[in-house]
Amino acid sequence: MSRSCEQATEQIYFYLDGEMSYFRRMRIRWHLRRCGHCDCAFDFEEKVKEMIRKKSRTEPSMELIDRLHTLLREEAGNDFDR
Repeated sequence: MSRSCEQATEQIYFYLDGEMSYFRRMRIRWHLRRCGHCDCAFDFEEKVKEMIRKKSRTEPSMELIDRLHTLLREEAGNDFDR
């Protein structure tokens, strides 16, 4: 992985969230146009964020809530064992 790839991937979420300066955004965009590996990685992360955004608009199922409660209780019980 090149240094420019490392720099781009270190800032992937700042880029996707629009939390960087115009200059930095343009540098990453320039890199993505030339690097298929990073472009694919950024596309994947963008799709994951979009899926989470869409799914978070619905209420979680009771089954999911019950499973999370069970996991939290188990984890809390494990803390006492240490």
